[in-house]
Amino acid sequence: MAADVNSYDAWFRAKVQAALEEECTGTSQVQVMQAAQALIDAKREVQPKS
Repeated sequence: MAADVNSYDAWFRAKVQAALEEECTGTSQVQVMQAAQALIDAKREVQPKS
């Protein structure tokens, strides 16, 4: 059982390290928040005012 834990730990650490070293350009938090706010604003404009 300890071998399985050690094996999994080594595998997991390698996956995390690879992800940290990956140089992909993802979507920034600012871009996500701007898109979410634009969606909220658009929904508010469509709904009838009470």
